[in-house]
Amino acid sequence: MENWYVRRENETAGPLTLARMRELIQEDKLQKSDLVRRGEVGNLITAAYVLELFPDSGSSQPATQATETAPRKIYTAFISGLLIAVLATILAIGTFFWLKKVEAEHRAVSKIHLKQIGLAMKNYHDTFSTFPPGGTETPDGKPYLSWQTAILPYIKQAPLYNKVNFSRPWNHPQNHPLFKSEIDVYLNPAIEQTVSAEGLALTHYAGNKLVLKTNGFMNYRHIKDGTANTILAVEVAENFKPWGDPTNTVEPAKVFGSGKKSSFTGGNHLLISDGSVRFVTDQIDPELLKALSTPAGRERMDQFKD
Repeated sequence: MENWYVRRENETAGPLTLARMRELIQEDKLQKSDLVRRGEVGNLITAAYVLELFPDSGSSQPATQATETAPRKIYTAFISGLLIAVLATILAIGTFFWLKKVEAEHRAVSKIHLKQIGLAMKNYHDTFSTFPPGGTETPDGKPYLSWQTAILPYIKQAPLYNKVNFSRPWNHPQNHPLFKSEIDVYLNPAIEQTVSAEGLALTHYAGNKLVLKTNGFMNYRHIKDGTANTILAVEVAENFKPWGDPTNTVEPAKVFGSGKKSSFTGGNHLLISDGSVRFVTDQIDPELLKALSTPAGRERMDQFKD
């Protein structure tokens, strides 16, 4: 229970409860001009400013109380703003490092997928003494089957491979449903899009069309620069095609470099003909990249990272 004291002239009455003070107001024994205080010690204020006694007096406060309250409000606002700023900074830093960690994990997985593709290409070469064509087409130029279809048995997809009718093109009604199957090895986990508008499973890797040529057969002997210095396949960041599409080959210099979209911060991965995987920076010399894309450009891989 709160104790109130009333001072009039040199006399102080109290302690009084609020209920008793309201009775005194009703009896006209306590005026708005009288001085009151809450508790035995403290500043005296005019009774009119005690809203519990005179609610119709408005929200005005005595100068002493306003002077004491304003700095406290400013301090509270300052502390609140400071806490919000600190929390926002911590959140931003945490988000930054989390995104870096996620990207590092995605880069590692994508590199593994390219290495698996590289091993599949080597095993195909060991079996047939040549790499698969970048794509096959009929004499009248109609696309038939892709290089990624050819290596299915070497990425543990033999059951799917055995269902393909190789006497029919990839988009034939008998084959078309097969190419709706998503294959993890053909996907970069950093990219969300995995299916085309037609419902076909996409790939995030494309063959180097200067090595894997349409209806062509390239073997190690044809790579005059050496397998360690020639690009075999690339990681693409846009314009994805279904893995069954026979036209899924690109010229690396046209999809990498300054001003072009990258799969990861600073660049993309490349699969080299010897099965290794390198990371290409956005700042790679386009002429050097073009030369490394050919099997006889006489350039080396010194500017690339493992």
